[in-house]
Amino acid sequence: MKLVVIGLGQGGSRVADEFAHLNNRAKSERKIEITPGVFAVNTDAADLSGLRHIGTSYQSRILIGGRKAGGHGVGKINEMGAEIAKADGDKVID
Repeated sequence: MKLVVIGLGQGGSRVADEFAHLNNRAKSERKIEITPGVFAVNTDAADLSGLRHIGTSYQSRILIGGRKAGGHGVGKINEMGAEIAKADGDKVID
């Protein structure tokens, strides 16, 4: 079984980053790939830049909410995060 992992927000992105780390270990130690795609979606650019194992391209680290959050996050206001995710959902799908 192979997984595609999409982490949402700071916590979800950290979980996704750990999946990417486990996948890297599995590839190097056992020559298997368990997660062909690992992505992080966040409104905070600093949170995305702090990830260590997810690829650094804009396709792997997806910054949403540019106009509303300005790259600084939503300050744990879940409703605003959900609103931004709905509005910028096309960035995730692309």
